[in-house]
Amino acid sequence: MNWRLFPILAVTGLAACSSEARIAALRDSAIRLQQARTQAWVNCSAGADCDRLWTLTKKYVAQRSVTPIRRADDTAIETAEPLYVWATRTTDDTGASTIRLKGMCRGMYRADGNPGWLYTSCARQIRAVETDFRAYLGAAS
Repeated sequence: MNWRLFPILAVTGLAACSSEARIAALRDSAIRLQQARTQAWVNCSAGADCDRLWTLTKKYVAQRSVTPIRRADDTAIETAEPLYVWATRTTDDTGASTIRLKGMCRGMYRADGNPGWLYTSCARQIRAVETDFRAYLGAAS
């Protein structure tokens, strides 16, 4: 065997393993983030109860965001970057509402939509915010 090729083959093998591990970690992170996002909502049926939950949502966003709330009204609550958190409230004709929470980070995605260099750390932060949302509203009930 040509011993000069050994370091090249070793580095190539390590890079392939590293890439596979990185791809697996990104896939796992994306799955866990999607699971958190599917749970980051709550329904309410009475106007007064929905108003109370919306007030708690604003408090939750303020407590969990690293930046202050820049907009808050009857239908949306938004913070600024770098960890952008927003909540929406949609109300139907009966007064029932759905309140949803979502987060995003600057640098989380590249311009082509693929994961960016901050994806893993951002996803971890967002999961924490989105996963605890329903429990917070339930515990505060």
